[in-house]
Amino acid sequence: MRRARRAIGLLAAAALLAGNAGPVVATDTGRVRGEALEQGAAWRGIPYALPPVGALRWREARPVRPWKGIRDATRFGFDCPQKPEGDRPTHAQGEDCLTLSIVTPDRAAKRLPVLFSIHGGAYAFGSGRYMAEAGLSPLVRGGGILVSPNYRVGRFGFFAHPALVAEAGDGTGNFWLSDQLRALEWTRRNIARFGGDPGNITILGCSAGGSSVNALMASPAARGLFARASAHSGGGFFNATRPLDRAEAEGVAFAARAGVTDKGSAGLAALRRLSIAEVLAADPGPPAFGAIVDGRLLTDRISAIFARGEQAPVPFIAGSTSNEASVFGLMGFDAPTLKRLFGIDLDSWRPIYEADGPLSDAELIRRVQTDFIFTSAALGMAGLAARRAPAWSYHFDFVPPAERASAPGAPHCADMPYLFGVAPEDDPRTAAMARRWRGLWLNFLRSGDPNGAGPVIWPRTVPGALETLLVRDRMTVTQGIRPAAIAAWHKRWRRETGLSIQP
Repeated sequence: MRRARRAIGLLAAAALLAGNAGPVVATDTGRVRGEALEQGAAWRGIPYALPPVGALRWREARPVRPWKGIRDATRFGFDCPQKPEGDRPTHAQGEDCLTLSIVTPDRAAKRLPVLFSIHGGAYAFGSGRYMAEAGLSPLVRGGGILVSPNYRVGRFGFFAHPALVAEAGDGTGNFWLSDQLRALEWTRRNIARFGGDPGNITILGCSAGGSSVNALMASPAARGLFARASAHSGGGFFNATRPLDRAEAEGVAFAARAGVTDKGSAGLAALRRLSIAEVLAADPGPPAFGAIVDGRLLTDRISAIFARGEQAPVPFIAGSTSNEASVFGLMGFDAPTLKRLFGIDLDSWRPIYEADGPLSDAELIRRVQTDFIFTSAALGMAGLAARRAPAWSYHFDFVPPAERASAPGAPHCADMPYLFGVAPEDDPRTAAMARRWRGLWLNFLRSGDPNGAGPVIWPRTVPGALETLLVRDRMTVTQGIRPAAIAAWHKRWRRETGLSIQP
């Protein structure tokens, strides 16, 4: 009788905890208590890997150890260490940052489509809280579960060095990618416990997040971890990867700036003893981080993997905005920088871009900056992906009516706030566009086709073609954005790689 009363008491306490203190979910690493949000819920700061601190700094992410009891998941964890960026809000930082957040619209739902959202920030800034803190955004209310992870950025996430290769016994340096892989693995194992469908995970991101999507598509280690992918302003041709030897040389140079010249195990130990501030201080200037061809997580240039048809054969969307150049201003990429880093001589490109009339210097560099990394890749990567699976491309050129007199186009990642429902929609044209835009992605999350079961307004990409969805007040299909210029960029990529856009 006493045991029965005790059992009843424990059950009552558990019910009280779940009802009054937020919903509790038992993951395979431990129980987590979240926050009820109307009929939905949010769980924040769930660890998916061991903290990469001490001897685990600059090692690939390792599975988190199970915990006992109920872990509070009502607050975001640390942002991964990074320098301040513009006027973005700053949050508590620490290397113990490998956590993810989950938001569901319905605590009772089962097998909802899952959106695995990868944050951007030039691989140097940002955190998973950016989208997760919106709570029950219109996209989530539309019926998708949001998973938003942190991953290591800057030098903590991108670091190749001879001592690291010797320690690992293989190519290494893509710690950011190992984090994303570990977060995806954790999501696959656990998302059903939150009401999601582990067989219907869409990876999506913009800028560095979009580049991450391309990398996950290309990585053999990610095969089977997601069902579809959407790369927004992610590039893929001229900005995606660097060989291991170059990354090692950059790593040795970083170590020297940090005061460590030994290239062996003693030097690596000294690097691991550096404070967060010392690591950040040793990388002055604009961020310059990128994926490394390490031979394991990435076996070749991302675009080359796509061109050979070795990427994941899943439905794929790639897109860009009409004023991607806005991001280059933030990073200090002027004409001399373009020539030094990318071999782009603006004078040689002027005849191509002025076929329809003369352009000012400012407008020429804006179009070149927009096209060479972003527009050319969005169209080209979709075309390459379309050889193996359904693919679509878009060009986002919507500017709010109040800004049209002064804005040259939609800035870098401008489509994302409308997709997630965090941008003002007080103008009828803006609200209508945003509803249509979110509808396409909700269809994609559910079925792998942005058109859903309705009429086809967004045709699939044809390999080698430049047809794309042009997003303005209305959504129309165009035969190409500056086709002569884009063809010239594709020709340059073909010269550099020996591979062709054409099937």
